[in-house]
Amino acid sequence: MMNAADRTRLRHEFEELLYYEAWLLDNDQLEEWLELFTDTIRYWAPVRGNMEPGREDLSRPHLLAHFDDDKTSLTLRVKRLRTGAAHAEEPRSRIRHFVSNVQILETDGPDRVKVGSNFQVFRSRWEGTEHLFVGCREDWWRRIDNTWKNEERFILLDHNVLENVTVFF
Repeated sequence: MMNAADRTRLRHEFEELLYYEAWLLDNDQLEEWLELFTDTIRYWAPVRGNMEPGREDLSRPHLLAHFDDDKTSLTLRVKRLRTGAAHAEEPRSRIRHFVSNVQILETDGPDRVKVGSNFQVFRSRWEGTEHLFVGCREDWWRRIDNTWKNEERFILLDHNVLENVTVFF
């Protein structure tokens, strides 16, 4: 079990890491962003139902998802943005990520940590179209060669319907 000082230090370390990740995304450093993930990453966001709070069972396997990516599909999404073939992103949107409420949710030894956070992503298109995505994430991070790598990102959006999801969370 972690003492309070170690937990605070670890939370601060992950706050810095998540702020860095947001900076990479906001500054179109997508290839560097991909390096934050393990080769076995699961990056997914289930579709939420309209249910009473606390009644959703998001642990069920094979839930309908807005996306359910692995490292290969994330890499292909980034490459597609670079080709100019992603017409919804020509020219590229202006995007800003906000991260808050970072918490250490669980540890599985000194080299594996579950981190929770809230996010907002603002997307603006040159024609005046704007989107705001809001939600929370639960990430499993593993320390590999003294560097934290994300093994799983569970994204819980506060939206039921998404249009044209070309942003990363």
